Amino acid sequence: MDDLEEGYRVNFCHERETPIYEDIVVYQTEQSWNDFKYKTKCVYLVNNLNLNDGSLIEGEILLGVLAPHDSTKEEKRNFYEEITGLNKLLISEYQEDKSEGEKIKCFTLLPSLQSYRNLVKKAGIKHAKAILIALNDLVIHKEKSESSEWIQNAEATECFRLAFMRNSEPFFAYHNASSILDGLDEESFRGISNSLSLNYKLDGFDTDHRINLKYCSDSIIPKRINILIGKNGLGKSQALTNFCRAALRYKDKHNSLTDPERDHGRPMINRLIAIGTPGETSNTFPPERLKTQKLFYRRLNLTRNSRSTSSRQIGELLVQLVRSEEDIGKYSRWKLFLNAISKVLPKKEIGIILKGGGTLLLSELRSGGEQAKLELWADLSPNAEPKRLINGESYPLSSGQLTFVKFALLTCLFIENGSFVLMDEPETHLHPNMIANFVGLLDYILEHTGSQALIATHSAYFVREVSRDQVHVFKSDSENQISIVPPRLKTFGSDVDSISQFVFEEDVESRLTDKIFEKVKNLPFEEVDRELSRELSLTALMDIKRRLEGQNEEA
Repeated sequence: MDDLEEGYRVNFCHERETPIYEDIVVYQTEQSWNDFKYKTKCVYLVNNLNLNDGSLIEGEILLGVLAPHDSTKEEKRNFYEEITGLNKLLISEYQEDKSEGEKIKCFTLLPSLQSYRNLVKKAGIKHAKAILIALNDLVIHKEKSESSEWIQNAEATECFRLAFMRNSEPFFAYHNASSILDGLDEESFRGISNSLSLNYKLDGFDTDHRINLKYCSDSIIPKRINILIGKNGLGKSQALTNFCRAALRYKDKHNSLTDPERDHGRPMINRLIAIGTPGETSNTFPPERLKTQKLFYRRLNLTRNSRSTSSRQIGELLVQLVRSEEDIGKYSRWKLFLNAISKVLPKKEIGIILKGGGTLLLSELRSGGEQAKLELWADLSPNAEPKRLINGESYPLSSGQLTFVKFALLTCLFIENGSFVLMDEPETHLHPNMIANFVGLLDYILEHTGSQALIATHSAYFVREVSRDQVHVFKSDSENQISIVPPRLKTFGSDVDSISQFVFEEDVESRLTDKIFEKVKNLPFEEVDRELSRELSLTALMDIKRRLEGQNEEA
């Protein structure tokens, strides 16, 4: 350890105390939760050496302890059984005149990636590392020496397995936060599971639904989006439902979501965001259970509902996002939003009308000093709606453009490195010509947050935006056997008619051909061709020809 790292002293306290120079204070709050009998949630305070102005760095921390090194197996079991709170134990240990080797060893973990970002942002890389080393943070010590015996012992404790790793955000942080300690610009976006296997059983089908999802952000054609498509009633929306329930670890007997590439099989998903129209969202996605859910999960509505207009929602979301202090990698959430909408809208022309009159470009909402920004944000109406500003005049955005803005707002507010975005039929309020832009916007956000998406749709326009490895076509036979297969054709950039023909081949066109064939079955094909070639597709015309030829052979 260098002198700076040795300079930080950790003091455990019964309640909040202001740390002196080079001190870290750790205390538990009355609100600390109890995970499987272990009260792990604490607060740490650090005198900010980096700024040297008396300000404090403050954050949440998870804290556990190791039984004395020379304890027997029975003594270790009794030691952990007797822990009902860490304060009393640690305070007494650290107040006594004991050498470092004699003191009980504690281990800590910050509860999320954002917690590590906040520390690096406030303290700087050098001081952040020194603080974490003094706190016996598992992430930084694992990076320095993954084979260290005390780290392995900490990972083996019930406290770590049942309390630290119970929820998705600390689980994801433990495996992925080390890159943040090299600088926010160096944050890795490759921690999320790239291979997922979803299995579920639906009434009315004799076989299970099995979907193998593959993702790859490093390929020439990015593979961050998987598409589910097929006829109604085959279980596409239920796939999203069961994905949610399995990721949230509902106790469903015939439902599982695993990562076959990981030894423990647990999917590496940091957050889950489900987006849809109000009716579809409530019918497809399970409700939020904020107090008990083990995975950060938000169920969000993309369009207006009966109680509030989309314009009011967009205004409120703008205020929330512009005031956010959070970063993801090298971008703030606000910057990520502006960059995303610039992929589909002219950013220098998108503005908002203020309460006090006048208009302002969205890109200027963070201009000026602290007081100027606070006054500006207060001038944003909850009913505000983005406008297009051209030569001093404001023009309303189309419904599709407003959908783009609201989707980007919702996503940038709640997404985090390693998130999974689920969408059910997002084409409902989009013109087919706008779907390519929507996918471009979505893919940009996914790329810059290390995230992935799963979309259930009826639109072939979504299918043509991804490679066939990312497309899952739902089909069933007459015996209720379900199959979920990739398309035979290459979908990326393919024409919509070809995709529709494969996905819905026995459906609309076949029935229409049946009706026409009944009227022309006694005519020679030449006459049919002459009368109908300008109105029927080549596929339908060739189908009629085959039927006529087959009819003649039978005769």
